[in-house]
Amino acid sequence: MCILAVDIGTSSVKMVILDESYNILDSISIKYNYKISNIDWVELDPDEVFLAMIKGLKIMSKYRDKIQVIGFDTFSPSVSFMDKDGEMLYPIITHLDRRSKKQTKKIMEVMGKDSFQNITGVQPFTGGVSITTILWMMENRPDILDRTYKVGHLNTYIYHKLTGVWASDPTNASMMGLYETIKWGNWSEEICETFGIPMDKLPPIMPAGSIAGTLTKEISELTGLYEGIPVALGTNDAASTQVAVSNTNAGDILIISGSSEMISIISDKPIVNDNYYLRNAITPGKWQIFAITIGGFAIDWFRKEFYKDMDINTFFNVELPDVIQNYIDNTTVTFLPYLAGDRQSLEPKRGAFNGLSLDTTRKDMLAGILLGMHEPILETLNISSKFLNLNKNIKLTGGMINDQFMEVKGKLLNDYNFTVKHNCTAIGSGMLAYESLKAITFDSNVSI
Repeated sequence: MCILAVDIGTSSVKMVILDESYNILDSISIKYNYKISNIDWVELDPDEVFLAMIKGLKIMSKYRDKIQVIGFDTFSPSVSFMDKDGEMLYPIITHLDRRSKKQTKKIMEVMGKDSFQNITGVQPFTGGVSITTILWMMENRPDILDRTYKVGHLNTYIYHKLTGVWASDPTNASMMGLYETIKWGNWSEEICETFGIPMDKLPPIMPAGSIAGTLTKEISELTGLYEGIPVALGTNDAASTQVAVSNTNAGDILIISGSSEMISIISDKPIVNDNYYLRNAITPGKWQIFAITIGGFAIDWFRKEFYKDMDINTFFNVELPDVIQNYIDNTTVTFLPYLAGDRQSLEPKRGAFNGLSLDTTRKDMLAGILLGMHEPILETLNISSKFLNLNKNIKLTGGMINDQFMEVKGKLLNDYNFTVKHNCTAIGSGMLAYESLKAITFDSNVSI
């Protein structure tokens, strides 16, 4: 018996085959590219994503006699406008997209920050919630919205492609800016009516991991997998990772270190704050306190621009360890980590160095980056500690986790211990799917 788990990100789709103990038996990764245009439009071609997924499923069909369930997760927000047949009417608008700043201002003016935040748990910042993108489409491409049967995130598109079933989960719904996040409710009639968004265009909400459909004949013929394999409704990648590291209690902390630095803290209190996003967790009645800033992308940018004389291996194996060991504690340089903007601000923030002098070296500046990219994490922990009993054992995962970065985190978070977990996102999707499969009672009242 095997589990097929799929992780759909902004630049690749990753697939793993897991056994019943969630050990990885096989894995593949297929890359694609997002497109940047008009300075701040960041989109993905849905056909490229779908074809990459099909290619991966074809490769994994060698396990078709053993695969009992399929699980998946996606990045989000990943706004998707779909027709009645589930086909995309427009490219996937990613969380990196910043075209809808005007619509953020409109929501603030019409509804007010507090009224909106007390329903959704967040402020309506572009890139953080999907309502701004939907309003942009309403104003700039009403023809697309008129033809849209359902608007949701990438998980809705993928689930309909695999099963023919329309659905979203509470975590993705809470990232739309149209959902009653604070009370774990439903789509907000107040917000939809205020901004003229038809509620029938929003997908039904089901618990993450719900097995509401099975693999269609069409996908079976395209991939070689058996028709009728149960497919679990996918969730957001950070929520899936929380599952993999067994974070279910209030105060449990996850840090994901990759191209971005992300922190997600489980909370049993829906406390809003302008400095983080409040999202629904997988567990009903629990929330995620979430903050994100640039991470590995900043290191790569600095290396390419300021270390052109040094090869990549020397940079990461000699220079970076030296900076961490000898400069972190002494640098006077500070760094504002907004090279990719800020999803928590209406103003278009940009990265910046402060504290430079004629004595400043590139090592000082690199140390400043390492410190600056952790500031949002430190701030989120500080705010959360005022109303949560934080778990002193932080779960760490992501492509940037190694001995060097563990040393940085140890210096900055010296009150905490760390447990490192690898390949968590896809494993969490598989766990969610398999646990749902085991929970199904096959009687006359339950059908798939």
